[in-house]
Amino acid sequence: MDDLKNKILVNTIKVFNKKGLKLTMDDVAEQMGISKKTIYKYFESKEEIFDQIVDYIFDGIKTREKEILSEEGLSIDERTRKLLAAFPESFTTIDFAKLGDLKDKYPKIYKKMTRRLESGWEPTMELLEQGRKEGIYRKDADFTIFKIMMDASIAKLFEADTIKKTKIKYVDCLNQIVDILLLGITA
Repeated sequence: MDDLKNKILVNTIKVFNKKGLKLTMDDVAEQMGISKKTIYKYFESKEEIFDQIVDYIFDGIKTREKEILSEEGLSIDERTRKLLAAFPESFTTIDFAKLGDLKDKYPKIYKKMTRRLESGWEPTMELLEQGRKEGIYRKDADFTIFKIMMDASIAKLFEADTIKKTKIKYVDCLNQIVDILLLGITA
């Protein structure tokens, strides 16, 4: 990706953290110290920037997943936990609590985000199956249901005010979801 285009995405995320979906191209231009015209050379609209940010974030998550899969010395359980909660360190500052209106204001982008959440599960499913064979995970556990629960839990975090109500950062919510789904809530 072109360096300036990438910088526009990164700076849009910074402005998003302050203003949410109400940010303007003027806000991004001001953040970067460039003209709005320069931004329009790369993006036709704010919606296109948001669309590209979805890819930017999910591509980063997929890169982190590949890193986890190649990490040496992890048990299957450790690798599975890390994979389920894969999130690049550089994205921990994104204020996902401000995504609440995405479904209503940008339904196409919301659908794209949902598709990205629901895809690419093959490595995780393989690890779960391997864990089942080694006795780490229950023989009777239905991993399709596990995936549905994980997808639904993450999707719920993106709905209006869900993260705000928890008062917990997205990455911490994600880790709790993984822990609860893998261990339950029994003490």
